[in-house]
Amino acid sequence: MSKLFYSRLAFTNIKKNKSIYLPYLMASTLIVGLCYILRSVTIMVERSGAKGADYMSFILGLSFWIFATIAIMILLYINSFVMKRRKKEFGLYSILGMEKRHISIVIFFEVLFTGLLSLVVGILGGALLSQLMFLLLLYIVGIPSPLTFSIPLDAVSMTVVLFLYIFAFILLYDIVSICRTNPIDLLHSSKEGEREPKARWLLALGGVLTLGGGYVLACIVGNPADALLMFFPCVMLVIIGTYLLFIAGSVAALKLMRKNRKFYYKPQNFISVSGMIYRMKQNAAGLATICILSTCVLTTLSFTVSLFIGEEDTLRSQFPRQIHVTCTDADEASGALMDQTAQDYAKSYGFTVENPFGYAALEFATVKNGSRFQTSDDGFSGPYYSISCIPLGDYNAITGSNESLASGEVLYYDSDSTEKMDSIQIGDLTYRVKKSIPSPDLFNNTIGMSRAYVIMPALEDMNHLLAEINSNTSYQRIIRYHYYFDVQGDQNQLPAFYENLRDGFNKTVPHLSYIQNIDDTRDEFYQLYGSFLFVGIFFVALFLIATVLIIYYKQITEGFDDHDRFQIMQKVGMSDREVRRTIQKQVLMVFFLPLGMAVLHMIVAYPVLCKIMTAFSMTDTSLFFICTIVTILLFAILYFIVYHRTARTYYRIVQNMN
Repeated sequence: MSKLFYSRLAFTNIKKNKSIYLPYLMASTLIVGLCYILRSVTIMVERSGAKGADYMSFILGLSFWIFATIAIMILLYINSFVMKRRKKEFGLYSILGMEKRHISIVIFFEVLFTGLLSLVVGILGGALLSQLMFLLLLYIVGIPSPLTFSIPLDAVSMTVVLFLYIFAFILLYDIVSICRTNPIDLLHSSKEGEREPKARWLLALGGVLTLGGGYVLACIVGNPADALLMFFPCVMLVIIGTYLLFIAGSVAALKLMRKNRKFYYKPQNFISVSGMIYRMKQNAAGLATICILSTCVLTTLSFTVSLFIGEEDTLRSQFPRQIHVTCTDADEASGALMDQTAQDYAKSYGFTVENPFGYAALEFATVKNGSRFQTSDDGFSGPYYSISCIPLGDYNAITGSNESLASGEVLYYDSDSTEKMDSIQIGDLTYRVKKSIPSPDLFNNTIGMSRAYVIMPALEDMNHLLAEINSNTSYQRIIRYHYYFDVQGDQNQLPAFYENLRDGFNKTVPHLSYIQNIDDTRDEFYQLYGSFLFVGIFFVALFLIATVLIIYYKQITEGFDDHDRFQIMQKVGMSDREVRRTIQKQVLMVFFLPLGMAVLHMIVAYPVLCKIMTAFSMTDTSLFFICTIVTILLFAILYFIVYHRTARTYYRIVQNMN
């Protein structure tokens, strides 16, 4: 036998099965290109020397390995569709006299051809687009950079090695699956699963309970800190529940419909339900995967876009003024000292101080139990809170109020409760709540946990509380003075002004703590949220590729399977139009069920996602809501377009075989 026989046969197989291999080649090429671009951009960021490059390259580097892991699973899953359609052909080879080792050689060349083509085209395409994507990242994070074309060899070598391992694993998987199956099973593999599936009620019940558990956990999350801790368990429960419901629950529900005689014994319902039972057995896992991938697309896109669009509002809520200075061990003179220092230092650079305000605050993390805030080191349970105690004089000056308090009275604000309280207890001290107040707008409310503000009569009361708290805990709290102000003047002097700001305040302000300005923090915000958006684009692209391919292969599978049913329906007297309408209804129900389930997942997850947004200092939930709605609408349109385009392939298969 010619040495080139197997390679020629493999090439012929790929060519004759182009409807199966072409989408697989396109997908693997795109995934290779995306991996290369992500790795290439990471290296270019490391070498750029730009401010924040280390921070950004860490996020991109970590995302590359997560991306690669997901890519491996997606390529293996899609490869399983290709092999399922090829098993009958391999079975025929066995019947004609080819041994399994010969078939393995053919598979080797098929994987070799597809792998090399994907690597070469993917890396070449990635090299052409990597610089553009690098500039896009710099534009998103607001860092200017000249256009310089480069191809990092480290990125090329890592991508080649990574995908050689991936395609080698795919080859091993394909060979093992062929070797473990006898020729007759291969020949009849397309007919597997023709028997009616059983209703697995325990699995269906497990799916309901698991999915319900994930939904309940998402709904009862109380604050952003809990949301971050509970998000992964919620996601795992929802994924498991989704698979169980599609695999077992769908069949069980359809069989319940069949038991309803008044519903089932109608021509349209009879055919639809019976056809759906067989479809769900063969396609349930794939449909569940489409649902999970669709949910990933919706969540990733809406989350990252919301963070990016709202970063300036988030920054402004964290910085009510341009500059923020703090000192510890605050006393009655701290405010005047801060104000005078700011005036003198600003004047030395030709600036004037605008819109200054300040306040003393005793801030600490605690746990709330009813109306009590626990402050000791003893074991306790309850929602975590960040509590801020502020003197009445500072509160009135900031808000323009004219409140008054007697000894032992406080004003109170709770971010998570509107319930009116007569009193609150902090540690062992109890205070009467004179009045509930709204959230003070000028205070920093972006911290990622529940908040409470307690306005006390004077700084003396705060010192008394501080002494009581520190006597019961090993961690010593302190009272800080926060001073905010803007400066007006020549903006060219700002870099030098910021650079020497700490030295200027250190000269007169004792116990100086930290100094921040909105401009430097803006760079950090843009780098963080811009990197999230950039990485999100890659993950959305990956999820979309997988979703589109699974839908496409599902349509092909449906086309081959429905051909026989198409003929049977015509033989029992149904018109061609009735058959088409019936099959179209079944296909629509099957393929749009994952989209509906994904939207339901998003609706239930919306509250917990809002709390996670708060943990990222994003408090504008209305923006997240708008982004979520727009994302769902755009994805639904794209989903319909993909279905419509792939449905043509489905009907062409049915008609050509008819």
